[in-house]
Amino acid sequence: MALTIKSKQELAIMIEDTEGVYKAPASGADYVQALEDNLEMTPNKELLDRSIMDGNLGMLTPRQGMSSVAGSIGVEMKTSGTEGGTPESSPLYRAAMGASRSFITKTSDDTDSGTPHTASRIYFLDGDAAVYNVGDIITTKRSGAYHTSPITAVSTSAGDNYIDLLVADPAGAYVDGIAITAGYTVYTANTGHPTLSISKYVEGAVLEQAAGCRVNSMSLNNFATGQLADVGFAFEGLNFDRSVTASPFTPSFDSAYPAVILSACVYLDGTAIDVSDVSISLENSLGFVSPTCSSTGRSSSRVASRTVSGSFTPYKQDDSVANFDRWNDSTEFSLFITAHVPTSTAGEYDQVMGWYLPVCMSTEIGETDADGILQDSISFRATRGSTGSSEEMYIGFS
Repeated sequence: MALTIKSKQELAIMIEDTEGVYKAPASGADYVQALEDNLEMTPNKELLDRSIMDGNLGMLTPRQGMSSVAGSIGVEMKTSGTEGGTPESSPLYRAAMGASRSFITKTSDDTDSGTPHTASRIYFLDGDAAVYNVGDIITTKRSGAYHTSPITAVSTSAGDNYIDLLVADPAGAYVDGIAITAGYTVYTANTGHPTLSISKYVEGAVLEQAAGCRVNSMSLNNFATGQLADVGFAFEGLNFDRSVTASPFTPSFDSAYPAVILSACVYLDGTAIDVSDVSISLENSLGFVSPTCSSTGRSSSRVASRTVSGSFTPYKQDDSVANFDRWNDSTEFSLFITAHVPTSTAGEYDQVMGWYLPVCMSTEIGETDADGILQDSISFRATRGSTGSSEEMYIGFS
């Protein structure tokens, strides 16, 4: 017998084919680089006391009732090492948000439209704009001046194929021939949240497995100047097991690096603002189906409701009360944050990740200070807008 070491754990995450039916990893690529300090997987069972008078002060042996499993997983905020690829942690993002899609690289071309590009509108040959959707976060690759922005509108009309950007390119109007990266987008949805099988191998020899897991919360943490941001996920599942089972594969991790939060810009309504930190949280309320015929008391689950909220700390200005007015008037605003890993060429980067919340409202505005410099401490909630037609959040990887 040997003692187990905290650092010697391996984690694999699979999207299940059938809810609650455990799915083992199929290759080394199914393993995820989890943060050491945020990994937890705890089975729970309800004990049912027997209130019987038997002439004693103590209790009789209880019976076991419903069982479940809950836990948490933290990962670095990073994307794939391949442009347009899915990150290792994509099953967690999909389970939290509900939907995902990919788009391929395209090149700007205003030949069909006959209308020149602008700094916030890019034209394409007919048919090319159809690869994009509102909310996709793209990076344009102008030499020495890469630029990242969410898409706010898409036109696929003949002779009028274009996309509009939330953040205008500071380098000015686009020209023909500028490449746009491929990308992967995860976004909020009403249905489609997959369930997960989570496998934790301790010392490569003991398997702890949870099945039927749904993500009930996701949080962006430590998005602060000069830090490494991370994303935390909490989950709740249907069943748990532990066995002496060797890890079937050697983990094959992605080569992507996490972004240091430098040159990581925050945009309020498409305009860059100076902030020292941002936090975002998604909370899913889970509903469980609990039929009497189930051996564990739970047979399936659904995401029943969702709340997206957060906070940020812009520096307080001595010539503007716009932040207060926005809160006081209940004015909607958009929030977009982005981070990337730079290349050796100034102004160019890869492994880009962005979070876009199109419709937000301030819920609280306070005051704090950073080394004696005043800041507005703004709490907000993201919504689907007045008509319910906007998604609360998009996360883009490219």
